[in-house]
Parts: sequence; C-alpha cells; structure tokens
Amino acid sequence: MAKVNILDLLQNTIEEVKQGNRNNPNEPTADPTVFDFLKGKLGEIHQVNQERKSRGERPLKLKDLLKGKLKEARQQHKDNPNVPDSIFDRLRDKIDEQDRNRQQERSQESIAEIINEYGIDVSRLSRNELNQIQQRYVADNDKLDEQYAQYIHQLNQSR
Repeated sequence: MAKVNILDLLQNTIEEVKQGNRNNPNEPTADPTVFDFLKGKLGEIHQVNQERKSRGERPLKLKDLLKGKLKEARQQHKDNPNVPDSIFDRLRDKIDEQDRNRQQERSQESIAEIINEYGIDVSRLSRNELNQIQQRYVADNDKLDEQYAQYIHQLNQSR
C-alpha cells in the first residue's frame, strides 16, 4: 500500500466534505468560502514548524498541527450559521482515521518482522494478546519517534 500524504488526503477530503455538504438535504449548506479558508489553514502547516524552528522550538507532529488548525478554523467560524460543525468533525475524524491506519500498518509490519526475525511461535497467543502487543508497540514507537524528531531537530539547529 502506498503511503498517503496526510495534507493531500485532507485537501481531497475538504472537497469531498464540500460536495457531501452541498448534496445533503439534512445539513445546512455551508458558505463555500469556508472550504477555501480550510485549504488556506492547511497551507499554513509548514509555516508553523518553520516559525517554531526559528524560535529554537522543536517541530510538532503534523497530526497535531492539523488538528490545531481545524480548531482555529472552527473557532473563527463558530458564530457563522452557514458553517455547520459537522464539516470540522468530519475533517478531524479523517485525521484520526489516517493516523490510526498508519500506526496499525506500521505496527503490524514491524511485529510480524520481529516474529519472523526471532522465529517466535505465536500460535498459543490469543488475538487479544497480540492486539495488546501491537498497542504497546505503537505507544513505545511514538515515544521513540518523538525522541528522534527531537534529535534531528537539535542536529539541524546546530548547523
């Protein structure tokens, strides 16, 4: 499976939400300018990390930046009756879904590789136990990723 760039995915999702909103008789049709506004917010993502870099701060995860920008957009449009909250909810859900899928694929591949590399017989483990191993792997890997992101950032700062 090819890796999906989450920014591209959300750009496409914004278009899908726009079409779905327009075609859904049970939801107020949103002011079309909100979708351009949302695309603009996505465009600010890389600028945020550049600004953080210039201040000597560590970069943030793309997922966290995206959720922050969606929160900003929701806040800026909270009083606009022509912008239903469901638009922001669907985009947030898509970010979470993409992150869960990425983590699940990564952990399944890595755990399978560990099992094969060490010749471990897992036939006596239950599906629940294997899921617990996978969840622990994801949590441990998130911590390791953050440490490496910090290390790369520090090396970059010293140049």
